[in-house]
Amino acid sequence: MVHEGKSNSILVSGESGAGKTETTKMLMRFLAYLGGRKATEGRTVEQQVLESNPVLEAFGNAKTVRNNNSSRFGKFVEIQFDKHGRISGAAIRTYLLERSRVCQVNDPERNYHCFYLLCAAPPEEVEKYKLGSPRSFHYLNQSKCFELVGVNDGHEYLVTRRAMDVVGISKKEQEAIFRVTAAILHLGNIEFAKGKEVDTSVLKDDKAKFHLNVASELLILRDCVRCDPIGLQDALCKRVMVTPEEVIKRSLDPLSAAFSR
Repeated sequence: MVHEGKSNSILVSGESGAGKTETTKMLMRFLAYLGGRKATEGRTVEQQVLESNPVLEAFGNAKTVRNNNSSRFGKFVEIQFDKHGRISGAAIRTYLLERSRVCQVNDPERNYHCFYLLCAAPPEEVEKYKLGSPRSFHYLNQSKCFELVGVNDGHEYLVTRRAMDVVGISKKEQEAIFRVTAAILHLGNIEFAKGKEVDTSVLKDDKAKFHLNVASELLILRDCVRCDPIGLQDALCKRVMVTPEEVIKRSLDPLSAAFSR
């Protein structure tokens, strides 16, 4: 690349469990080593490139039948070099995240790592987000696999937070990210029952109301305004259809409300 002055591309492909993720990390470490420069104050581009891996893996990787750390998304990593062959910048684009895994997990697979990491966070974090054992959350207990052999989720949570610092994600942004992560778990525990009218639904019991209230507290809208619990319940139990003439709200039965959640 330095001699010819042309950009180069490396395509890493293979079936599930072939080692694409680990190969990509090795390539990035090698390129960071070749294009590294002497350490200076603050974060270096090389550090940010390498520390992006723990962050992406926490929110985009999960255990599957064939792979304990399977990437459930595609990514394009662009590393820029100056004329001397030193890294001058980088960009990472992600696409095709398997969003359905958040709501539905087959045994013996796991949901995305971030949910288990947050449940294993320090006690003050767990208390702040009103969390507990992964076994108590619907989005996690659909599978009987809660832990990975040789992996400490509590330690990995701290590793992920440090990586987010290095990458340049501010404390405020990190807080917002994990508030949403926790809110997703609480939303998954909201159960519905039949309403008084035909094809309507209401919250099933006090447990459902608790998770609704916690989720609304965690979800912050613009200008630090918290989500309204009544508005959130309305959004879960009804479907909004927008036409050129008007906005129509249609009630959902319990099964439809749970499915569209």
